[in-house]
Amino acid sequence: MIVIDTSSMIELLTSSDELGEGVRAAVAGEKLIAPHFIDLEFSSVLRGLVLGRKLDQAKANLALESLMQSDIDRYEHAWYLPRIWELRANMTTYDASYVALAEAFQVPLLTVDCKFERTPGPKCNIVTIKCLDGQRG
Repeated sequence: MIVIDTSSMIELLTSSDELGEGVRAAVAGEKLIAPHFIDLEFSSVLRGLVLGRKLDQAKANLALESLMQSDIDRYEHAWYLPRIWELRANMTTYDASYVALAEAFQVPLLTVDCKFERTPGPKCNIVTIKCLDGQRG
């Protein structure tokens, strides 16, 4: 089991490059879990990619459909909100929700967002997928 954040989910469902392949390899055979709002955050990122002309509408539609059909277990945040609040000094509420969920289940958090590596406070293992050149997607 692994917590997947929106950055990884975007790469998983939209990217065919090295970063996307890295995420696919990391989740192979894993049960994916995420905060319930991942669907909203995912669609917001897709919107930005389409508006910024970094992703075409057809691929965005396919990615959204794939997300809706995925078997990710989504968890409401109320029961781990106290831990989210404890992390407020070092991360956004949204980022903290992924960390708190991973901590609660004692599983890793998968991300392509390098900022988690520099953030103090998380007590879970954070797996950051990067391209060979060290850049995030």
